[in-house]
Amino acid sequence: MNDSTTATQTPLRFGPDDALVGMLTVPARQSPGNIACLMFNMGANHRVGPRRINVKLAHVLAARGVSSLRFDLGGIGDSDALDTSPDLKTRAVHSLRAAMDVAERTLGTRQFVVVGMCSGVEHAMSAALADARVVAVSLFDGFAFPERRARWERNLRRALAAPAHPSFPGKAKRWLQRHFLRSHSTTPLPGFFAERRAPDANAAWFGAALRQLVERKVAVQLLYSGSLHVCDRGRDQLGAFARQPFTQSLHYEFMGEVDHTVCTEQGQRRFLQAVGDWVTDRCLGASSTGQRSQVRPLAGTEHTMPTTWAAP
Repeated sequence: MNDSTTATQTPLRFGPDDALVGMLTVPARQSPGNIACLMFNMGANHRVGPRRINVKLAHVLAARGVSSLRFDLGGIGDSDALDTSPDLKTRAVHSLRAAMDVAERTLGTRQFVVVGMCSGVEHAMSAALADARVVAVSLFDGFAFPERRARWERNLRRALAAPAHPSFPGKAKRWLQRHFLRSHSTTPLPGFFAERRAPDANAAWFGAALRQLVERKVAVQLLYSGSLHVCDRGRDQLGAFARQPFTQSLHYEFMGEVDHTVCTEQGQRRFLQAVGDWVTDRCLGASSTGQRSQVRPLAGTEHTMPTTWAAP
């Protein structure tokens, strides 16, 4: 175990046959609370998250008195395959439940907030549906259902901005190759990147899952980035769900200055503030008011974060 001014960090192997690998971050000067935070992969990315955002979030939470476990799902990153279920969502839920088990044994925590990004949103929601220990989920750039006006505005803004973007020539070339050259297959790759549900089926699953979580009083934070969704008015990304009574209690936030992979310093600060504040409030409740602190400026070096070192 390594000490720092705000956190101690311990690498863990856990789950059946110790197949899973994670990093436990515990506040150094405070006893762990009754609720801990779980973070995991965004798609096939390593558990540290894009631009090490999970590491930075773990340190922000530790500075406020919140313990966390960031880990690789079975078969991703440093983790071995946990089981042979053909369904990725089922395998992810097994990994998340194993993470809850080890955190409960190690920290004594019996409830959890799960942070899911992109494809991890479905896994976080599925775990919350399957396990009552999940009391809150923070969901970034997951399911979105913009209606016609929002789609038109998004497409228009993208069309106007695209030619000036330095990546435009390469993307245009690849689009032409995919659509007009037989040598470039358009068949999705198996596994993480295969789309197995039609949009209507996605909407039906999301609506039913979200309603169940709200009825069970699971707190939900929905965050959307500006680069993926471009514009937003009146909860545009929820589409028709925005008019449903069960969505009115959700914490919904469109963050126009944040991009999908939190590349920029401004975007990282904004993301860490939004998620850090919300997760802290869920974990510590009213006592979190005094624990909040401004996220320090990021400069791409570990010493700018509120710990003296950062582990993967």
